[in-house]
Amino acid sequence: MTIVPTSRLAALVALAGAGALGLVLVPAAWPFVAVADVLVVLAALADLMLAARPRLVEVRRKVTSRGLVLHPQTVTLIVRNRSARHLCVRLRDTAPGDESAPELRVSVDGGEEGTARYDFTPRRRGRCKFGDIHLRYASPGGLWDLGRVDPAAETLDVYPDASLLEHYKLLALADRTDSDVRTIRRLGASAEFESLRDYAFGDDTRKIDWKASARRARLILRQERAERNQTVLVLIDSGRLMTAEEQGTSKLDLAINAALLLAHVALSRGDRVGVCAFSDKVHFWLAPRNGGSQGRLIADALFDLQGDFRESDHARALQLLANRHPKRSLVVTLTDFVDATTAADMVTHLGQAARRHVVLLAALQDRFLRTMATRPVVAAKDGYRRAAALELLRDRREVLEQIRHRGGMVIDAAPADLSPRLLNKYLEIALRGMV
Repeated sequence: MTIVPTSRLAALVALAGAGALGLVLVPAAWPFVAVADVLVVLAALADLMLAARPRLVEVRRKVTSRGLVLHPQTVTLIVRNRSARHLCVRLRDTAPGDESAPELRVSVDGGEEGTARYDFTPRRRGRCKFGDIHLRYASPGGLWDLGRVDPAAETLDVYPDASLLEHYKLLALADRTDSDVRTIRRLGASAEFESLRDYAFGDDTRKIDWKASARRARLILRQERAERNQTVLVLIDSGRLMTAEEQGTSKLDLAINAALLLAHVALSRGDRVGVCAFSDKVHFWLAPRNGGSQGRLIADALFDLQGDFRESDHARALQLLANRHPKRSLVVTLTDFVDATTAADMVTHLGQAARRHVVLLAALQDRFLRTMATRPVVAAKDGYRRAAALELLRDRREVLEQIRHRGGMVIDAAPADLSPRLLNKYLEIALRGMV
């Protein structure tokens, strides 16, 4: 509990002090000054005695336990006034991170509750923690400011933005890609029967079901879809290189967003999805399963995954995969690398995995590196930077070509293009029955 004099009480004390100084000029006025000083003291004490005790004013926070990055969350502060007096309460919450909550005001009658609200926008995914709630209110005469701090620690789990999930889910159910919204040709694909429908002008005549057409006396088309129940294993690198940021968002965040979209789309098509997160060690492994509950498990496992600034060990993750799930699957690795030397171990083990699985490496391009490689040379240091950038880009192309040569597939995507390119590649692989 804190009790602080207000500016009104300070003004009264200043006036009493001025009267005391006036005694230098008019000594005979001391009885009036003394009475005034006593009245000020009595007024201050009476006002403090009549004020509601801080222990009678309670506050609690109401906020959802789950939120999305950059999506405003409404935080409600509920004030309970158990005193007999009307109070005008000022509130300030302790928001997570560097966010500052506004000062709120709420009027509450005696024995009643009042509410105040503000919007909090999470800037990063993960577990956010709210702190204490500070409340203050004035005494009846406005001479004192009383307050208290209510410990109100609370956690908000912030998940990546899922606004694109339904869009890609509809495309996947229609066996279509996002770039040109056309059905992919299924060269050599394994397909399964889906349904029959009436023939429409422009349909492929090779898909006409002649027996059904004879029974119904009209042309009937046989619809097929790519075979479901395939297995997709997503490996997410959370090591040092994935902590680098692109336009304020870390590569790890971009990889997690792409992984969640891929998992959502694959599960909606009936495929089994498993996830492994690793850096120098394996952080967690979710065995591949299908169904909506698997999607929730994946989201719960990934929302608080943080980069740990350690060198990534792809061999450890791929060895775990070989031990836990040796059956042929689509293995998607979301990672990044700098040069051929640091990527040599990754290339070797992805090549070994490609002997059994369909391997897809999704790497994130570095915008700064490409900018340095194309910037005009003005000074000597610009030439050195451009030469270094060009050499690193050449190494990058060589590494990606080595992975292709060993049987893997590659996506080298700009940060904004990672999710659509990854999903389109997955649909192409699934619809062509490559797994």
